[in-house]
Amino acid sequence: MPRLEKICLKIRTGAQGLDALPKYSINGFPLEFDETKGGTGAGETLEATGHPQSFPHTLLLSGAGRGAWDIEEFEATYHCARMEPYTVRLAPISLDHDADLNIWYEPPPKVIDV
Repeated sequence: MPRLEKICLKIRTGAQGLDALPKYSINGFPLEFDETKGGTGAGETLEATGHPQSFPHTLLLSGAGRGAWDIEEFEATYHCARMEPYTVRLAPISLDHDADLNIWYEPPPKVIDV
């Protein structure tokens, strides 16, 4: 498991937005993002960066303290120690106040020509 040094998120909100910025948790420890730009209102785009400096067994995004949050587009770029950054994109999803989104995806395997 690689050490996650930095995660960069780009989230475009759909019709149902939030009135607060989302948070994330790594291995059960809740954290706020270190840098944010934009917002999570309907139709807005949020760019958020966190520097967890940890080995993620779990990495969750939570945001809807009440109501729901429609995520139209989601992109996460992972910067792990001693590897090239990699990006994951997810299909549209809705989160309610009881749901967190798993945002930890292992790095893709190395491709070797034989």
